[in-house]
Amino acid sequence: MVTKSRRFACAVLCLGVAFAVQFASAQQPQPGQKAGDFFKNVQILKDLPANLMQPTMQFMEISLGVHCNYCHDNDNTKRELDVKPTKARARQMLQMVNSINETTFGGRQVVTCYTCHRGATKPVVVLPHGGGVEMPGGIANPARQRGERPIQGQAPTVDQLIDRHIAGIGGAENLAKVTSLTARGTVTNYAHLDEVHQERPLPIVTPVDFVVKGDKSMFITHNANGDAVQTYNAGSGWQRAGNGNPNDLRPDVLDVAKLQTAIYNPALFKQIVTGMQVTGQDVIGNLETNVITGRMTTLPVVKLYFDRESGKLVSVYYQQPSGFCCHAFRMDVGDYTVQGGIQVPARVTQVGVRDSFTVYRFDSLQANAAVDDARFAKPAGR
Repeated sequence: MVTKSRRFACAVLCLGVAFAVQFASAQQPQPGQKAGDFFKNVQILKDLPANLMQPTMQFMEISLGVHCNYCHDNDNTKRELDVKPTKARARQMLQMVNSINETTFGGRQVVTCYTCHRGATKPVVVLPHGGGVEMPGGIANPARQRGERPIQGQAPTVDQLIDRHIAGIGGAENLAKVTSLTARGTVTNYAHLDEVHQERPLPIVTPVDFVVKGDKSMFITHNANGDAVQTYNAGSGWQRAGNGNPNDLRPDVLDVAKLQTAIYNPALFKQIVTGMQVTGQDVIGNLETNVITGRMTTLPVVKLYFDRESGKLVSVYYQQPSGFCCHAFRMDVGDYTVQGGIQVPARVTQVGVRDSFTVYRFDSLQANAAVDDARFAKPAGR
């Protein structure tokens, strides 16, 4: 899809939506604006909120294992054109899915593209043998989950779990003394497996800088064609790709940026995640964890996993909405390193759909470096 004003860039979003492409425009959807009013030639998804169009397109790409040009014109400035029969077929499939959900499930989003396609353009009708995925170069798959189950005996409270994590990394007093944290390292991206990625390609390794100051954070990914910047600034956020103009973060991406900031300043969890409850225990890798479940403004489900032995945060799970409900992601954290009297994760692994994952490793971290608040302000456009 393309906006009615010309698109000028595509940006790599860091950590929260690792290497997911979001097309930015000088004009952004207004709150409550519909896709049919903001994008050209929308026929089936007219009433979809405009800010959900991009994750909806991504959902369909992943569900069929394809890229944009499977249905759209190869020229990304002409995506509204009806030049490929697959686009007409996609509209038919959307009508079918909408009809099934409306007539069988009372309008609930139960059936999606992924229900049948499972990463292939032609749905498989034979039961799979259940083989595993081998990773290249001896890289181990990210930790699998066994599934949440009730806690036996007296369950801890939300405050007890979060406070125990803060105590385990150095305590609230030491955490408050860390006014900033700067980090430098690399991000290694492993593509998911589908019809486009028949064999997992060699990983892409890119330098990255990260800075956190209170309830502010900034990620700078040093791509070959220019830096991609994503910034969270105490409730608002912006991004910029290369020399393009900065634009506001999509609301769900803004919530993810809050989560990535809270990983390094865990006192923020109680402020940004609402309706939190201790809902059970789960196993992440070989660690038994206690689970807190809540939500955020645009993320319908957020889960925090704390190691039952050490109390430390092990993983953050969240669901991002689209026109077909949700993309599920996990940010596994580890390699805690002492900086400024507290322990901070030197590794974050973003686990995505269909065995995709992205590993952030920080080999240079520094606490309490001078960081000007002005750095987080959205710059003026050109």
